[in-house]
Amino acid sequence: MSSKPDTQDFNDLGEWKETTLGVVVNPTRPRIPPSERPELPFIGMDHIEAHTMKLLGTVPAGTMKSSAVHFQRGDVLYGRLRPYLNKVYRANFEGLYSAEFIVFPETEEVDSRYLQYFLNSSAFVSYATQLNAGDRPRVKFEQLSSYPFPLPSINQQQRIVAEIEKQFSR
Repeated sequence: MSSKPDTQDFNDLGEWKETTLGVVVNPTRPRIPPSERPELPFIGMDHIEAHTMKLLGTVPAGTMKSSAVHFQRGDVLYGRLRPYLNKVYRANFEGLYSAEFIVFPETEEVDSRYLQYFLNSSAFVSYATQLNAGDRPRVKFEQLSSYPFPLPSINQQQRIVAEIEKQFSR
């Protein structure tokens, strides 16, 4: 993987740090019974549309029986069940989620929108998909943590995201 994009628009982005996903993000969030925060929205795998990064809906956390994990605005949810479905969502609210997600909290070093697009990339989906087989394949963060992660400065990440979103809006 090249350490710089090959598009003309980004030739002046400076140096990129070559690192891994596991070095730049740490998916840790506390598990809680949904009854402790019944007013929060709950996101399950069915609530995120495959391949689009779109949220289809939520249900009240109080309607769920099993433990859930808390997420914050800006966290990126990554569907670990059947990674070929490419279920990625950047939260714009606080809530609870199913254990079928790996959640990456926002950090000072990585813009969560940049991370969202990175996890949604075809190269990452292909990598995650080949890690497991069977009728209900699941990936674990430990399997994904060694995946190469090109890390530009936060300002450069924001420029890249702006360009991606500009292209999507066409």
